[in-house]
Parts: sequence; C-alpha cells; structure tokens
Amino acid sequence: MADILIIDDDPEIRTILAKHLNDMDHMPMVVETLSDGLETVKSVSIDLVFLDVNLPDGSGLDAVETIKAAPSKPEVIIITGEGNEKGAEMAFSHGVWDYILKPFSSHEIKLQVQRSLAFRESKSHLESSEQQIDRACITGSSPELMSCLNLVAKCARTDTNVLITGPTGTGKELFAKTIHSNSRQDKDKFVVVDCAALPEKLVESVLFGHVKGAFTGADSRQEGLVKQADGGTLFLDEIGELPMAMQTRFLRVLQERKYKPVGGTREIESRFRLVAATNRDLDKMVEEDSFRSDLLFRLKTVHIELPPLKSCKSDIKDLILHYIYSLCVHHGFENKGFVPEFLKTLEAYDWPGNVRELISVLEMAILADPKAPMLYPNFLPGKIRLKYLKTAIGKAEVGTREETSDQNSSARSNWASFLADPIGPLKKVKEEAMDGFVKAYLEKMISSTKGDIDSAIKISGLSKSHIYSLLKKYNISRK
Repeated sequence: MADILIIDDDPEIRTILAKHLNDMDHMPMVVETLSDGLETVKSVSIDLVFLDVNLPDGSGLDAVETIKAAPSKPEVIIITGEGNEKGAEMAFSHGVWDYILKPFSSHEIKLQVQRSLAFRESKSHLESSEQQIDRACITGSSPELMSCLNLVAKCARTDTNVLITGPTGTGKELFAKTIHSNSRQDKDKFVVVDCAALPEKLVESVLFGHVKGAFTGADSRQEGLVKQADGGTLFLDEIGELPMAMQTRFLRVLQERKYKPVGGTREIESRFRLVAATNRDLDKMVEEDSFRSDLLFRLKTVHIELPPLKSCKSDIKDLILHYIYSLCVHHGFENKGFVPEFLKTLEAYDWPGNVRELISVLEMAILADPKAPMLYPNFLPGKIRLKYLKTAIGKAEVGTREETSDQNSSARSNWASFLADPIGPLKKVKEEAMDGFVKAYLEKMISSTKGDIDSAIKISGLSKSHIYSLLKKYNISRK
C-alpha cells in the first residue's frame, strides 16, 4: 500500500479520487489547501501526490518543485479542470508524472497510479545500488546543488553525452571534472577545449590535427585534441562559440567517432566521452540559426543546469570555509576565522559573478591584512558592504512600518470599541473614551513608578490630591 496525498479543494473530486485509490487498496490522505499539503509532505513520507492547480491559497503549479524536493521526493500528478498548454508545459518542465484534465476516468487514474508507483520503485532500487560519487572539488549542500549532483551520479558511469549550462562562474568545469573522475574514463586524459579561444582559421587543425605540409607552416604531423582525448573525456567549454562549419564536422565525429586530420586522407578513430558546457542559450541560438539543432540533440542527452549562487545562498558559509582555508594554504598564511558580520555581509550580496567572484573577494579580504587572524566586513569591497547596509536599512524600515501599523491598528480597535451600534451621543461617547484613556494612563504610570506617588507627581504634573482622587475614582491600587 502506497502513501498517497490528495491536495484538492473540491470535495467531489476528493471523494472520487479516494474511491479509485481504495479500489487499488490504497488509503490516501486528503487536504483542502496548498499550505496543509506542503506541511504534510514535509512531515510525512509520501509516494505520490495528486495536486490541483487552482487552490484557495495558491497555485499548485508554483508548488511542484517544493513538493518534489520534500524528503520523500514524491511523484506528482496534476489534476485540473482548467488545463492550458502553458500550464502543462510548466508542469512537465518541473518533472510532474502526468497532467490530467477533469473530468477523468477511473481507468486513467488507476493506470497512472500503477505506472508512477512502478517507476518510483525501480528508481529507488537503482539509486540504492549506485555508489556515492567523489565530489571533493564541489562544495555545498543546498537542494539546488544536490539536484545537480544527483544527475552527475546517474550519468557519470555511463558513456552518454552531457551538456552543462549555467551563468559564468558557477563551476561548469568543476562539474565536468567530477563527471570524468567518477566515470570509467577516469584513468585516461581529461582534455579541455576552450572553444571561445580557438583561432577561427586554426580551429579545425587544433581539434583534428594535421599532416605534414597540409598548410604553410605545417612542418610536421600534429595530433589534434580530439585524438588526445581517445579513451578519456573531451570537455568542450563554451561550445556555443564553435563556428557553424565546425559544428557540422563535429556532428559527424560524434556519430562515427572517426575523422580526417587537415590535409589527411586516412580516417582516424577516437573513442572519447563528450562533456560540453556553455553560458549561452543554445535553444535560442537554434531558433536564430546560429547553432545546429541536430548537434544540440546529440549534446543534450543529459542536461545539467547549474544554478546561480544567489539561488543557493545556504552554500555560502561552506564555500567561505573551504576557500579561506585553500587560499591561506596557497599564500602560506595561517588559516583565518571570520566574525558573524563578515558572513552576513557576503550572504546579503547577489553575486553576479557567482562562485568565481566569491573566491576573488575572499582572496582580497585575506590579503587586506595578512597578519589578521580574523576577517572583518571592512576587508570587503565597498559595493558588497553597501548592499548589506541597504538590506539592513530596508529590514529596519519594514519592521518600523509594521510596528507603527500594529500600533495604529490597535488604537483604531480601541477607539472603535466605543462606537458600538447603535451609536450614542457624541458627549457620552467622548466621556467614555476619555475615562478609558485616563484609567489606562494611570495604570501604566503606577506600574512604571511601582506605586511611588512622588515619582508619579513628577511624571504626570498632577498634584498629590488630584492623583489620589483619580486612583480612587478608577479603583486603581498603588500596589
């Protein structure tokens, strides 16, 4: 019996789904709101979630990633009465099992339940049999980073092509090296080709080599990088910069694993594992006819999209600890610590240059005062400190506004209590309101002075006899 959760505010749909699941010997849990559903998947192990789109407190589509990232990583089936192409595309991009329109049939529900649970069981067996990957050069444990590492674990020990995308500075080459070091090719070379740095007139020769006399200056036979990667991993960095003509040639190399050197007549074989990376949108480049669609299909067998650092700030502390140590070792310094404000300042920044920028900033901070045992915010660049200051000021202003709003709301509530229906004469309402205010004032004054009349006289400006008469009138004890 599987653990199944239904998140739907329609009682009729909940009843129908529950009946179909009962027929399959499953006893589902049922909630009506998105917040209750999210709380359930966080605290209870769930295998499968039936998720409505339009819920009283939010959109189910917006919660798919959160649900799938829950500890039990459940499968998700969307059920909706207002399906549309954009919603379905969004759902499938987030990894839902299926997108079912209401009204649905008993057969449709039962079939998808069987298939999703069978897939989940097979996936569980596969994951339990996989060895842990060596990720020594990758630091962090945020859900976003772990999702990428899970993909590395699944593809590293196969020979499939991998495309790694993400903003500049997110560690695409580190991930490529991790794939290589955990692959069957780890004993052979990891050959890096920076496509952005290849001279356009020499790109073919650099990749495929040339024979003697192939062109002016070719005084001897030269082996290309593709051959050097034979038996190992060929990493094409910034593959979006590869010229269109070379894309055509390289596509055939991927298909046949054979090529001819420049000026050569004999084909050479190279059995390499391909990992490619780019910070460009290759799908958009295909639309613009600047990148071959068939090559992209070949590259994208497994796609790992690395998140920017601002999306996984929970990793910043681990990154700081790791790189402060390695940088201190590199410069021959004793390892340094840092004050809490140093970490808070770095966490407040958005890091447009990602991990690469963070490493550079940490090195600047370490070198700001090499003898200092601790790192302080004033060792950091002004723009980073300014961002933290703006964030702190913004939070303070929000807090002040909320406090003022609460006080105003409380005051309005207190005065409103005097304006009960039916509303009375102004004179009477005013007297009652003033009595309430005076009594509250006296109680606070006595509390503040701990019943000391001399102190009360100084605070209130009233005479002793006036204070005594007011205390008696409102039945307030000095104790």
